Amino acid sequence: MSTSFDSYQPIGLQRHRPRARAQYRIRRETLVRILLSVIFYVSLWRATGMWYGLPADFQEGVGKDPMPMRLLLMSLVPLIGLYCLLEPRRVVELLRSASPLVGIVCLCVFLSIAFSVSVTASLRALVAVALLTAGPLLYRARYGAVDTFESLAKFAIATAFINILYTAAFPRFAVMRGSYAGMVKGAFYHKNMLGQFSATNFILLLPALPMWRLRYYDLLRWAAMLLYLVLIVLAKSSTAIILLSIGIAVYYGMSWIQRFPGRIFRSFVVLLAFALLGFVVSVALMGVAQAIAESFGKDLTLSGRTNVWEQLLPLIYERPLSGWGFALFRQPDIMEQYVRLTWDAQSTHNTYIELALNMGIPATIIWTSFVVVRLVAKMTSSPLNQALAITKRKEVVIILLILIGAFTEAGMMLAPFILWPHTVIALTSLGPEFLSRFRKPTQAGAQHASG
Repeated sequence: MSTSFDSYQPIGLQRHRPRARAQYRIRRETLVRILLSVIFYVSLWRATGMWYGLPADFQEGVGKDPMPMRLLLMSLVPLIGLYCLLEPRRVVELLRSASPLVGIVCLCVFLSIAFSVSVTASLRALVAVALLTAGPLLYRARYGAVDTFESLAKFAIATAFINILYTAAFPRFAVMRGSYAGMVKGAFYHKNMLGQFSATNFILLLPALPMWRLRYYDLLRWAAMLLYLVLIVLAKSSTAIILLSIGIAVYYGMSWIQRFPGRIFRSFVVLLAFALLGFVVSVALMGVAQAIAESFGKDLTLSGRTNVWEQLLPLIYERPLSGWGFALFRQPDIMEQYVRLTWDAQSTHNTYIELALNMGIPATIIWTSFVVVRLVAKMTSSPLNQALAITKRKEVVIILLILIGAFTEAGMMLAPFILWPHTVIALTSLGPEFLSRFRKPTQAGAQHASG
Protein backbone atom coordinates (compact mmCIF):
# COMPACT_ATOMS: atom_id res chain seq x y z
CA MET A 1 0.00 0.00 0.00
CA SER A 2 1.29 3.38 -0.91
CA THR A 3 2.17 5.66 1.96
CA SER A 4 2.61 8.81 -0.08
CA PHE A 5 0.98 11.99 1.11
CA ASP A 6 -1.41 11.97 -1.84
CA SER A 7 -2.98 8.72 -0.65
CA TYR A 8 -4.11 10.49 2.52
CA GLN A 9 -5.72 13.46 0.76
CA PRO A 10 -9.36 13.85 1.85
CA ILE A 11 -11.37 12.49 -1.03
CA GLY A 12 -14.19 14.94 -0.32
CA LEU A 13 -11.97 17.94 -1.10
CA GLN A 14 -10.93 16.48 -4.42
CA ARG A 15 -14.53 15.93 -5.45
CA HIS A 16 -16.37 18.90 -4.01
CA ARG A 17 -14.10 21.76 -5.07
CA PRO A 18 -14.66 21.29 -8.81
CA ARG A 19 -18.34 20.67 -8.16
CA ALA A 20 -18.56 23.82 -6.07
CA ARG A 21 -16.96 25.83 -8.88
CA ALA A 22 -19.41 24.34 -11.38
CA GLN A 23 -22.35 25.16 -9.14
CA TYR A 24 -21.03 28.71 -8.73
CA ARG A 25 -20.83 29.09 -12.52
CA ILE A 26 -24.41 27.83 -12.89
CA ARG A 27 -25.72 30.17 -10.22
CA ARG A 28 -23.82 33.10 -11.73
CA GLU A 29 -25.09 32.31 -15.21
CA THR A 30 -28.65 32.09 -13.88
CA LEU A 31 -28.24 35.45 -12.15
CA VAL A 32 -26.88 37.08 -15.33
CA ARG A 33 -29.71 35.61 -17.40
CA ILE A 34 -32.38 36.87 -15.01
CA LEU A 35 -30.74 40.27 -14.73
CA LEU A 36 -30.35 40.78 -18.47
CA SER A 37 -33.90 39.53 -19.10
CA VAL A 38 -35.29 42.08 -16.65
CA ILE A 39 -33.21 44.86 -18.25
CA PHE A 40 -34.30 43.75 -21.71
CA TYR A 41 -38.04 43.63 -21.06
CA VAL A 42 -38.06 46.80 -18.95
CA SER A 43 -36.33 48.61 -21.84
CA LEU A 44 -38.90 47.32 -24.32
CA TRP A 45 -41.83 48.28 -22.13
CA ARG A 46 -40.46 51.75 -21.39
CA ALA A 47 -39.82 52.41 -25.07
CA THR A 48 -43.44 51.65 -25.98
CA GLY A 49 -44.72 54.02 -23.29
CA MET A 50 -47.80 51.82 -22.85
CA TRP A 51 -49.73 52.54 -19.67
CA TYR A 52 -53.20 52.58 -18.19
CA GLY A 53 -55.32 55.70 -18.50
CA LEU A 54 -53.41 57.64 -21.16
CA PRO A 55 -55.81 60.33 -22.49
CA ALA A 56 -57.99 59.44 -25.47
CA ASP A 57 -57.32 62.90 -26.93
CA PHE A 58 -53.53 63.17 -27.16
CA GLN A 59 -53.72 66.97 -26.90
CA GLU A 60 -54.70 66.54 -23.26
CA GLY A 61 -51.46 64.82 -22.36
CA VAL A 62 -48.88 66.59 -24.51
CA GLY A 63 -45.48 66.63 -22.86
CA LYS A 64 -46.64 64.53 -19.91
CA ASP A 65 -44.66 61.41 -19.12
CA PRO A 66 -46.47 59.16 -16.60
CA MET A 67 -44.57 58.69 -13.36
CA PRO A 68 -44.42 54.87 -13.78
CA MET A 69 -42.59 55.39 -17.08
CA ARG A 70 -40.01 57.59 -15.37
CA LEU A 71 -39.54 55.02 -12.63
CA LEU A 72 -39.08 52.26 -15.20
CA LEU A 73 -36.42 54.31 -16.95
CA MET A 74 -34.57 55.12 -13.74
CA SER A 75 -34.71 51.48 -12.61
CA LEU A 76 -32.42 50.65 -15.53
CA VAL A 77 -29.56 52.61 -13.96
CA PRO A 78 -28.83 50.26 -11.01
CA LEU A 79 -29.70 47.15 -13.09
CA ILE A 80 -27.26 48.03 -15.88
CA GLY A 81 -24.66 49.06 -13.29
CA LEU A 82 -24.97 45.66 -11.58
CA TYR A 83 -24.47 43.84 -14.85
CA CYS A 84 -21.37 45.92 -15.63
CA LEU A 85 -19.94 44.79 -12.28
CA LEU A 86 -20.72 41.14 -13.04
CA GLU A 87 -19.22 41.11 -16.55
CA PRO A 88 -16.96 44.15 -16.98
CA ARG A 89 -14.76 42.50 -19.60
CA ARG A 90 -17.67 41.83 -21.94
CA VAL A 91 -18.89 45.42 -21.56
CA VAL A 92 -15.42 46.82 -22.34
CA GLU A 93 -15.06 44.58 -25.39
CA LEU A 94 -18.50 45.66 -26.58
CA LEU A 95 -17.51 49.32 -26.39
CA ARG A 96 -14.23 48.62 -28.19
CA SER A 97 -16.05 46.84 -31.03
CA ALA A 98 -18.27 49.85 -31.79
CA SER A 99 -18.11 51.30 -35.30
CA PRO A 100 -16.00 54.47 -35.71
CA LEU A 101 -19.04 56.11 -37.32
CA VAL A 102 -20.97 55.59 -34.10
CA GLY A 103 -18.15 57.28 -32.19
CA ILE A 104 -18.28 60.27 -34.53
CA VAL A 105 -22.05 60.54 -34.11
CA CYS A 106 -21.61 60.50 -30.33
CA LEU A 107 -19.14 63.38 -30.58
CA CYS A 108 -21.64 65.30 -32.72
CA VAL A 109 -24.35 64.65 -30.13
CA PHE A 110 -22.19 66.10 -27.35
CA LEU A 111 -21.39 69.09 -29.57
CA SER A 112 -25.11 69.69 -30.14
CA ILE A 113 -25.73 69.55 -26.39
CA ALA A 114 -22.98 72.08 -25.78
CA PHE A 115 -24.75 74.53 -28.13
CA SER A 116 -28.28 73.48 -27.19
CA VAL A 117 -30.99 76.06 -26.64
CA SER A 118 -32.01 73.95 -23.62
CA VAL A 119 -29.08 71.95 -22.26
CA THR A 120 -31.18 70.36 -19.52
CA ALA A 121 -33.76 68.99 -21.97
CA SER A 122 -31.03 67.65 -24.25
CA LEU A 123 -29.20 65.93 -21.40
CA ARG A 124 -32.41 64.28 -20.16
CA ALA A 125 -33.08 62.95 -23.63
CA LEU A 126 -29.51 61.68 -23.99
CA VAL A 127 -29.79 59.73 -20.72
CA ALA A 128 -33.08 58.18 -21.86
CA VAL A 129 -31.65 57.15 -25.25
CA ALA A 130 -28.48 55.76 -23.65
CA LEU A 131 -30.41 53.63 -21.14
CA LEU A 132 -32.80 52.27 -23.77
CA THR A 133 -29.83 51.48 -25.99
CA ALA A 134 -27.79 49.68 -23.33
CA GLY A 135 -30.40 47.06 -22.38
CA PRO A 136 -31.08 45.55 -25.84
CA LEU A 137 -27.42 45.90 -26.81
CA LEU A 138 -26.13 44.02 -23.76
CA TYR A 139 -28.69 41.26 -24.25
CA ARG A 140 -27.84 40.95 -27.95
CA ALA A 141 -24.10 40.83 -27.18
CA ARG A 142 -24.59 38.11 -24.55
CA TYR A 143 -26.99 35.71 -26.27
CA GLY A 144 -26.71 36.35 -30.00
CA ALA A 145 -29.18 37.35 -32.68
CA VAL A 146 -31.46 34.30 -32.77
CA ASP A 147 -32.03 34.13 -29.02
CA THR A 148 -32.59 37.89 -28.84
CA PHE A 149 -35.18 37.83 -31.60
CA GLU A 150 -37.00 34.97 -29.91
CA SER A 151 -37.17 37.01 -26.71
CA LEU A 152 -38.36 39.99 -28.73
CA ALA A 153 -41.04 37.77 -30.29
CA LYS A 154 -42.31 36.76 -26.83
CA PHE A 155 -42.69 40.42 -25.92
CA ALA A 156 -44.52 41.04 -29.23
CA ILE A 157 -46.96 38.20 -28.53
CA ALA A 158 -47.72 39.48 -25.05
CA THR A 159 -48.15 43.05 -26.34
CA ALA A 160 -50.68 42.00 -28.99
CA PHE A 161 -52.95 40.37 -26.40
CA ILE A 162 -52.43 43.22 -23.93
CA ASN A 163 -53.60 45.85 -26.44
CA ILE A 164 -56.65 43.88 -27.54
CA LEU A 165 -57.72 43.16 -23.96
CA TYR A 166 -57.02 46.75 -22.90
CA THR A 167 -59.10 48.12 -25.78
CA ALA A 168 -62.00 45.82 -24.91
CA ALA A 169 -61.83 46.62 -21.19
CA PHE A 170 -61.13 50.37 -21.36
CA PRO A 171 -62.47 51.79 -24.64
CA ARG A 172 -62.76 55.25 -23.04
CA PHE A 173 -58.95 55.37 -22.98
CA ALA A 174 -58.05 53.08 -25.90
CA VAL A 175 -60.28 54.70 -28.56
CA MET A 176 -59.22 58.20 -29.54
CA ARG A 177 -61.35 61.34 -29.50
CA GLY A 178 -60.92 64.76 -31.07
CA SER A 179 -59.59 64.90 -34.63
CA TYR A 180 -58.78 61.15 -34.47
CA ALA A 181 -62.17 60.13 -33.12
CA GLY A 182 -62.91 56.41 -33.47
CA MET A 183 -59.32 55.35 -34.16
CA VAL A 184 -57.92 52.78 -31.74
CA LYS A 185 -54.63 53.51 -29.97
CA GLY A 186 -54.76 50.70 -27.39
CA ALA A 187 -52.45 51.24 -24.43
CA PHE A 188 -50.20 53.50 -26.52
CA TYR A 189 -50.07 57.28 -26.44
CA HIS A 190 -51.19 57.71 -30.06
CA LYS A 191 -52.73 55.52 -32.75
CA ASN A 192 -49.74 56.07 -35.10
CA MET A 193 -47.51 54.42 -32.50
CA LEU A 194 -49.79 51.41 -32.35
CA GLY A 195 -49.81 51.16 -36.15
CA GLN A 196 -46.02 51.26 -36.54
CA PHE A 197 -45.49 48.86 -33.67
CA SER A 198 -48.07 46.40 -35.04
CA ALA A 199 -46.65 46.42 -38.58
CA THR A 200 -43.08 45.80 -37.37
CA ASN A 201 -44.06 43.08 -34.92
CA PHE A 202 -46.12 41.25 -37.53
CA ILE A 203 -42.92 40.79 -39.57
CA LEU A 204 -41.02 39.90 -36.41
CA LEU A 205 -43.45 37.07 -35.62
CA LEU A 206 -43.18 35.36 -38.99
CA PRO A 207 -42.05 31.77 -38.22
CA ALA A 208 -38.28 31.46 -37.84
CA LEU A 209 -38.21 27.85 -39.10
CA PRO A 210 -40.50 25.59 -41.14
CA MET A 211 -43.09 24.03 -38.84
CA TRP A 212 -43.78 20.34 -39.32
CA ARG A 213 -46.11 20.27 -36.35
CA LEU A 214 -47.87 23.02 -34.46
CA ARG A 215 -47.08 23.64 -30.81
CA TYR A 216 -49.11 25.74 -28.39
CA TYR A 217 -46.46 28.46 -28.71
CA ASP A 218 -46.88 28.46 -32.51
CA LEU A 219 -50.64 28.86 -32.11
CA LEU A 220 -50.03 31.85 -29.83
CA ARG A 221 -47.65 33.27 -32.40
CA TRP A 222 -50.19 33.03 -35.24
CA ALA A 223 -52.94 34.39 -33.01
CA ALA A 224 -50.76 37.41 -32.15
CA MET A 225 -50.09 38.04 -35.86
CA LEU A 226 -53.83 38.01 -36.53
CA LEU A 227 -54.41 40.41 -33.64
CA TYR A 228 -51.79 42.79 -35.02
CA LEU A 229 -53.62 42.86 -38.36
CA VAL A 230 -56.83 43.68 -36.49
CA LEU A 231 -55.07 46.45 -34.55
CA ILE A 232 -53.68 47.99 -37.75
CA VAL A 233 -57.17 48.13 -39.22
CA LEU A 234 -58.68 49.53 -36.02
CA ALA A 235 -55.95 52.16 -35.79
CA LYS A 236 -56.75 53.26 -39.36
CA SER A 237 -53.06 53.86 -39.96
CA SER A 238 -52.30 54.19 -43.67
CA THR A 239 -48.59 54.40 -42.87
CA ALA A 240 -48.73 51.04 -41.06
CA ILE A 241 -50.48 49.34 -43.99
CA ILE A 242 -47.89 50.62 -46.47
CA LEU A 243 -45.00 49.59 -44.18
CA LEU A 244 -46.51 46.14 -43.62
CA SER A 245 -46.84 45.57 -47.38
CA ILE A 246 -43.25 46.62 -48.01
CA GLY A 247 -42.00 44.55 -45.06
CA ILE A 248 -43.62 41.31 -46.23
CA ALA A 249 -42.30 41.82 -49.78
CA VAL A 250 -38.74 42.49 -48.55
CA TYR A 251 -38.82 39.56 -46.09
CA TYR A 252 -39.62 37.02 -48.77
CA GLY A 253 -37.46 38.80 -51.33
CA MET A 254 -34.48 38.38 -48.98
CA SER A 255 -34.96 34.60 -48.98
CA TRP A 256 -34.47 34.75 -52.75
CA ILE A 257 -31.38 36.99 -52.53
CA GLN A 258 -29.70 34.78 -49.89
CA ARG A 259 -29.69 31.84 -52.29
CA PHE A 260 -27.25 33.46 -54.69
CA PRO A 261 -23.60 32.36 -54.28
CA GLY A 262 -20.91 34.93 -53.61
CA ARG A 263 -21.24 38.17 -51.71
CA ILE A 264 -20.22 40.31 -54.71
CA PHE A 265 -23.00 38.87 -56.84
CA ARG A 266 -25.50 39.31 -54.00
CA SER A 267 -24.39 42.93 -53.68
CA PHE A 268 -25.13 43.44 -57.37
CA VAL A 269 -28.57 41.85 -56.93
CA VAL A 270 -29.27 44.09 -53.92
CA LEU A 271 -28.35 47.26 -55.84
CA LEU A 272 -30.51 46.12 -58.74
CA ALA A 273 -33.38 45.39 -56.34
CA PHE A 274 -33.07 48.88 -54.81
CA ALA A 275 -33.19 50.47 -58.26
CA LEU A 276 -36.20 48.38 -59.23
CA LEU A 277 -37.94 49.13 -55.94
CA GLY A 278 -37.36 52.86 -56.42
CA PHE A 279 -38.81 52.72 -59.92
CA VAL A 280 -41.86 50.71 -58.83
CA VAL A 281 -42.51 53.03 -55.89
CA SER A 282 -42.18 56.19 -57.99
CA VAL A 283 -44.34 54.92 -60.86
CA ALA A 284 -46.82 52.34 -59.60
CA LEU A 285 -47.08 52.29 -55.83
CA MET A 286 -47.73 56.02 -55.50
CA GLY A 287 -51.20 55.40 -56.84
CA VAL A 288 -51.71 52.57 -54.35
CA ALA A 289 -50.42 54.72 -51.48
CA GLN A 290 -52.72 57.54 -52.58
CA ALA A 291 -55.70 55.16 -52.61
CA ILE A 292 -54.84 53.85 -49.14
CA ALA A 293 -54.45 57.34 -47.75
CA GLU A 294 -57.71 58.52 -49.31
CA SER A 295 -59.56 55.52 -47.85
CA PHE A 296 -58.73 56.97 -44.42
CA GLY A 297 -59.67 60.50 -45.46
CA LYS A 298 -56.08 61.75 -45.93
CA ASP A 299 -53.84 62.91 -48.72
CA LEU A 300 -50.57 61.34 -49.81
CA THR A 301 -48.58 63.58 -47.48
CA LEU A 302 -50.40 61.77 -44.64
CA SER A 303 -52.17 64.52 -42.70
CA GLY A 304 -50.54 67.53 -44.38
CA ARG A 305 -47.01 67.01 -43.09
CA THR A 306 -45.53 69.15 -45.89
CA ASN A 307 -46.99 72.24 -44.22
CA VAL A 308 -44.88 71.48 -41.15
CA TRP A 309 -41.75 70.73 -43.16
CA GLU A 310 -41.92 74.02 -45.07
CA GLN A 311 -41.60 75.91 -41.80
CA LEU A 312 -38.90 73.68 -40.31
CA LEU A 313 -36.48 73.42 -43.24
CA PRO A 314 -35.26 77.06 -42.99
CA LEU A 315 -34.39 76.45 -39.32
CA ILE A 316 -31.91 73.75 -40.34
CA TYR A 317 -29.82 76.25 -42.28
CA GLU A 318 -29.72 78.66 -39.36
CA ARG A 319 -27.69 76.08 -37.39
CA PRO A 320 -26.40 73.59 -39.98
CA LEU A 321 -23.40 72.26 -38.02
CA SER A 322 -24.48 71.75 -34.42
CA GLY A 323 -28.27 71.95 -34.65
CA TRP A 324 -30.48 73.42 -31.97
CA GLY A 325 -29.79 70.74 -29.37
CA PHE A 326 -30.07 66.97 -29.12
CA ALA A 327 -33.74 65.85 -29.06
CA LEU A 328 -34.86 69.47 -28.69
CA PHE A 329 -37.47 69.29 -31.44
CA ARG A 330 -39.17 66.44 -29.63
CA GLN A 331 -40.35 69.02 -27.10
CA PRO A 332 -43.93 70.28 -27.82
CA ASP A 333 -43.14 73.77 -26.49
CA ILE A 334 -40.27 74.12 -28.99
CA MET A 335 -42.54 73.09 -31.86
CA GLU A 336 -45.11 75.68 -30.76
CA GLN A 337 -42.47 78.43 -31.02
CA TYR A 338 -41.49 77.72 -34.61
CA VAL A 339 -44.50 76.10 -36.32
CA ARG A 340 -47.68 78.07 -37.01
CA LEU A 341 -50.58 76.07 -38.45
CA THR A 342 -54.35 75.93 -38.14
CA TRP A 343 -53.76 72.82 -36.01
CA ASP A 344 -51.19 72.24 -33.27
CA ALA A 345 -48.12 70.48 -34.68
CA GLN A 346 -46.55 68.52 -31.84
CA SER A 347 -44.02 66.69 -34.02
CA THR A 348 -41.74 67.27 -37.00
CA HIS A 349 -43.33 64.23 -38.71
CA ASN A 350 -39.96 63.44 -40.28
CA THR A 351 -37.03 61.84 -38.48
CA TYR A 352 -34.39 63.14 -40.91
CA ILE A 353 -35.55 66.73 -40.54
CA GLU A 354 -35.74 66.21 -36.79
CA LEU A 355 -32.17 64.85 -36.62
CA ALA A 356 -30.85 67.75 -38.71
CA LEU A 357 -32.62 70.24 -36.46
CA ASN A 358 -31.40 68.52 -33.31
CA MET A 359 -27.74 67.78 -34.06
CA GLY A 360 -26.89 69.30 -37.44
CA ILE A 361 -26.53 68.18 -41.04
CA PRO A 362 -23.10 66.42 -40.75
CA ALA A 363 -24.24 64.20 -37.86
CA THR A 364 -27.45 63.32 -39.70
CA ILE A 365 -25.52 62.31 -42.83
CA ILE A 366 -23.02 60.24 -40.83
CA TRP A 367 -25.74 58.45 -38.87
CA THR A 368 -27.83 57.73 -41.97
CA SER A 369 -24.73 56.45 -43.77
CA PHE A 370 -23.99 54.11 -40.87
CA VAL A 371 -27.53 52.70 -40.97
CA VAL A 372 -27.49 52.24 -44.75
CA VAL A 373 -24.07 50.54 -44.66
CA ARG A 374 -25.31 48.11 -42.00
CA LEU A 375 -28.45 47.47 -44.04
CA VAL A 376 -26.49 46.59 -47.19
CA ALA A 377 -24.04 44.42 -45.22
CA LYS A 378 -26.89 42.42 -43.71
CA MET A 379 -28.70 42.13 -47.04
CA THR A 380 -25.64 40.70 -48.76
CA SER A 381 -24.76 38.19 -46.02
CA SER A 382 -25.87 34.59 -46.32
CA PRO A 383 -25.35 32.61 -43.08
CA LEU A 384 -25.26 28.83 -43.39
CA ASN A 385 -27.35 28.41 -40.23
CA GLN A 386 -31.01 28.52 -41.29
CA ALA A 387 -32.28 30.11 -38.08
CA LEU A 388 -29.63 32.83 -38.31
CA ALA A 389 -30.36 33.43 -42.00
CA ILE A 390 -34.06 34.00 -41.25
CA THR A 391 -33.13 36.28 -38.34
CA LYS A 392 -30.96 38.31 -40.72
CA ARG A 393 -33.98 38.80 -42.98
CA LYS A 394 -35.96 40.20 -40.08
CA GLU A 395 -33.09 42.54 -39.19
CA VAL A 396 -33.08 43.83 -42.77
CA VAL A 397 -36.84 44.39 -42.73
CA ILE A 398 -36.75 46.26 -39.41
CA ILE A 399 -33.93 48.57 -40.56
CA LEU A 400 -35.63 49.21 -43.91
CA LEU A 401 -39.00 49.95 -42.31
CA ILE A 402 -37.32 52.36 -39.90
CA LEU A 403 -35.59 54.15 -42.79
CA ILE A 404 -38.84 54.39 -44.77
CA GLY A 405 -41.06 55.24 -41.81
CA ALA A 406 -38.63 57.99 -40.83
CA PHE A 407 -39.81 60.02 -43.85
CA THR A 408 -43.29 60.48 -42.34
CA GLU A 409 -42.80 60.02 -38.59
CA ALA A 410 -40.52 61.64 -36.03
CA GLY A 411 -38.41 59.88 -33.43
CA MET A 412 -37.75 56.70 -35.42
CA MET A 413 -34.01 56.90 -34.70
CA LEU A 414 -31.88 58.18 -31.81
CA ALA A 415 -34.95 58.77 -29.65
CA PRO A 416 -36.54 56.96 -26.67
CA PHE A 417 -39.38 55.83 -28.90
CA ILE A 418 -41.35 52.61 -29.45
CA LEU A 419 -39.10 50.98 -32.05
CA TRP A 420 -35.69 52.18 -30.85
CA PRO A 421 -34.85 48.88 -29.06
CA HIS A 422 -35.85 46.99 -32.22
CA THR A 423 -33.54 49.26 -34.22
CA VAL A 424 -30.61 48.74 -31.83
CA ILE A 425 -30.98 44.97 -32.00
CA ALA A 426 -31.28 44.95 -35.79
CA LEU A 427 -28.29 47.27 -36.34
CA THR A 428 -25.97 45.36 -34.02
CA SER A 429 -23.44 43.25 -35.86
CA LEU A 430 -21.51 40.99 -33.49
CA GLY A 431 -20.22 37.86 -35.18
CA PRO A 432 -18.62 34.71 -33.79
CA GLU A 433 -15.27 36.48 -33.47
CA PHE A 434 -16.74 38.67 -30.72
CA LEU A 435 -18.65 35.97 -28.87
CA SER A 436 -15.79 33.48 -29.08
CA ARG A 437 -13.75 35.67 -26.73
CA PHE A 438 -15.98 34.62 -23.85
CA ARG A 439 -17.12 31.37 -22.36
CA LYS A 440 -20.37 30.26 -23.93
CA PRO A 441 -23.19 30.31 -21.37
CA THR A 442 -24.75 27.02 -22.56
CA GLN A 443 -24.33 24.53 -25.36
CA ALA A 444 -27.66 25.64 -26.83
CA GLY A 445 -26.62 29.27 -26.56
CA ALA A 446 -23.47 28.55 -28.54
CA GLN A 447 -25.59 27.47 -31.49
CA HIS A 448 -27.45 30.80 -31.55
CA ALA A 449 -24.63 33.14 -30.57
CA SER A 450 -23.30 33.96 -34.00
CA GLY A 451 -24.41 36.89 -36.09
